[in-house]
Amino acid sequence: MAAYLTVYLVQRGSDSTQTALVVTATMSDSTAMSGLVVREEPVLQSSEEYIDVTVSDGEKVGVGQTVAVAYSSESALERATQLHVLSQEIEEVSSALDSAEDVALTGDQTVYDAIISLSYTIQTGDLADMESQESALASLIFRTESQDATEEYLNEPEKEYYELEQTSAGDSKEITVGQAGTFTTLVDGYEGVSPAYIQTLTPSELRALISAERTVSSGAFGKLVVSYYWYYAAILQEEDAGSLETGDTVSLSFGRYYSGSLEAEVQYISQPENGECIALFSMNQGLTDMLAVRAVSAELVYQEYTGLRVPVKGLYRYYAGYLSDEDGQKLTEGESVTLTLGGVEYDAFVSEIGSAVAYGELADGVESGSEEDTRPRRWLVVFCWAWSGEEDAPDFSSGGGAVTLADGTETLAVTNYYDYDESTDRMCVFTMTGLQAERKKVSLIFAGEEYCLVSSEGTDALREGNEVIVQAAGLYNGKVF
Repeated sequence: MAAYLTVYLVQRGSDSTQTALVVTATMSDSTAMSGLVVREEPVLQSSEEYIDVTVSDGEKVGVGQTVAVAYSSESALERATQLHVLSQEIEEVSSALDSAEDVALTGDQTVYDAIISLSYTIQTGDLADMESQESALASLIFRTESQDATEEYLNEPEKEYYELEQTSAGDSKEITVGQAGTFTTLVDGYEGVSPAYIQTLTPSELRALISAERTVSSGAFGKLVVSYYWYYAAILQEEDAGSLETGDTVSLSFGRYYSGSLEAEVQYISQPENGECIALFSMNQGLTDMLAVRAVSAELVYQEYTGLRVPVKGLYRYYAGYLSDEDGQKLTEGESVTLTLGGVEYDAFVSEIGSAVAYGELADGVESGSEEDTRPRRWLVVFCWAWSGEEDAPDFSSGGGAVTLADGTETLAVTNYYDYDESTDRMCVFTMTGLQAERKKVSLIFAGEEYCLVSSEGTDALREGNEVIVQAAGLYNGKVF
């Protein structure tokens, strides 16, 4: 047992085989860039010192709508806050009294459901209904704990509210807006930067604008985004900008700031400066989600691809050819060789060796495979080599190539097995099927730095969940691990 365990541990420690799970994935051909979010957003200001904003961030407001209340003093603001608290208390008690007849239906489970609902609202960031859910939960708790509630519960808060309201009369005024838009309290000093202004800048000036410190005007308590569209001014390389034209539709990805990609239209491309250009994109989606974002990096997504994801290190080219009977017997599976095709050398290995097969016409009266069958024989051999990222397939049109043994002592002639077809890139992977390596043909969809997307067809096709061999010593089709 000790000897067996020792051998097992030594073998496991010296095994360099590595595999990766095949999954379906989406990858994109994209360019990273930095830039500035630009909107048409007039600042809302007031000379009053004490202001209470009455609308939420991201809320759409109409012409003449009240967005804030200005108070004449700090004590007036405190009274307004107390009025708000009393109003909520009165609402909760009234709700409990109005539904007193249903109190039997209100129990721990109902309160629990209300807590879960409020928790979900907070976790998802959808805070529009949070205040009403808080009020509903408080009402449920009140009804559960005070089933004998009467109108007496309302007397004290209503009286206090009335007295406070009389005291507060005349110490506040409403602030309304003169145009419709999306309201936010986030004022950062970039509100004067318009799409038209961006088109007067050079890339270096835009970079300086992004990094410069901004000041917020005194008395600003919010702003309105009045345009249906919002913009992103980005600095990108001249060669990347060269692939864009005004009016093109592209996809922009803002990472963690926005889930998914946004469809954008190219509005403007500047003249190059030191190999850089400014690109101005317009969008009509995601405005509310991007209200808090200003200087941000983004990805310009040219195209997205979906396929089976495999590591680049697990992808191979393959070539199948015939060797003479004598030469075919000189090779062994897994052997390293130098394969020459179209004058280009590849560090390959022997993946598969078929049986020797006779070819040519039989003489009259001679049966195939008989002793009188003197036709020459040849071996079908498949060679593989690691894909190095080259876009073009090797030159298979010459009809053949040469195979040089690892020690360089002999070169063998090989005849192309396949008819030449430009549409076939002849790529493959090796999977761990059971305890054996199995070669599977694939077609390249998209190449990344570390991973590729491929497709595969047929009964022995590569499928999601297969284990692709990324590294293995002496790899060949059918090798037992």
